[in-house]
Amino acid sequence: MTDLRVDVLPVTGDVASVADGLDAVPAGLLSRWRLAGGVQVRTLVTARTQDGTLTGAAFEVHRPLTAYRKIVDVWADDDAVADALVRVIEERAWREGAVAVKRWFAARDAAWERSLGRGYREVPVPTWAGPVVGRVETGHGQVRWRERPPARAVPYMRQTTDFTCGPVALQMALAGLGLGGEPSREEELRLWREATTVAGCDPLGLALAAAGRGVTPEVLLSTEAPTLLELCDTDEERELRRFIQTGFRAELSRRGIGVETVAFDLDRLRAVVEGGGMALVLIEQLGMHEESCPHWIAVHGVDGDVFHVNDPWTDAHLGETYLDALDLPLPAATLDRLAWYGRPSYRSMIALR
Repeated sequence: MTDLRVDVLPVTGDVASVADGLDAVPAGLLSRWRLAGGVQVRTLVTARTQDGTLTGAAFEVHRPLTAYRKIVDVWADDDAVADALVRVIEERAWREGAVAVKRWFAARDAAWERSLGRGYREVPVPTWAGPVVGRVETGHGQVRWRERPPARAVPYMRQTTDFTCGPVALQMALAGLGLGGEPSREEELRLWREATTVAGCDPLGLALAAAGRGVTPEVLLSTEAPTLLELCDTDEERELRRFIQTGFRAELSRRGIGVETVAFDLDRLRAVVEGGGMALVLIEQLGMHEESCPHWIAVHGVDGDVFHVNDPWTDAHLGETYLDALDLPLPAATLDRLAWYGRPSYRSMIALR
């Protein structure tokens, strides 16, 4: 379509103000595109005839520091224009080093089928795909990998509370190892009760919870001091968290479960997943998200310099869905940067085999 002009426009404010003629786009699509914000990277791709008439628009959004791109809706006068918009987004994604392009659909319609014909594959909707409370448009997802998909399929679950990322990451890891079945809310809360230090879960408690479920955990923790004290508001809370973690450490020792005082490097992490294991990694989520918070993710694969991750959290209020967090590709440099938390900073990994 040589007579088509395609523009790639960064979005930093209201998407409707980025280009002329967007009043032609259905209001429902614009409303969905307006959900995105915060630190998300947003791009509007438009197609126009030579006289400037808008004939198509596509919205692409993704988390910063990651190696995927997500297309949310493609609006166009005809299929050829829609395909041209998608092709521009794909080509730009590959140039920028992305390894996957994901597509979100409101319905499994003709556009869905046409996308499957272009090499995309369906990403089934998990049972626990989004927040328990509040209206969330889960939709349907597809993905196209630049070269190859992750070596193994790991079930996804979105955490159902603000403080159960560790138990959900552990459930996904166990399921990826063929243990425990599909993640569930019942098991999420059961694991949390076993591993909590009051609110979130520390590496020692999570390792103990994992040990009772058919795996041999190995804790790599760069400090011998109690962790996650930064989250405490009072001396009483800090003392309680120290007391709980002292008990966890004693129980790990009694069971003969190793706790290695080391700041693991990515070669160590790579060896775990390439050897068939899974790893829970504690990260500082600031950078991928707008707020600073300790957060557990499940690392289940690696391909070159990109690690494959299942992230229990989605920013649903910004339009994120399970599609953003399942098989999330993180460049090694990103993971190396994020895998430090605290004051002073420490790093932790639980290797599961």
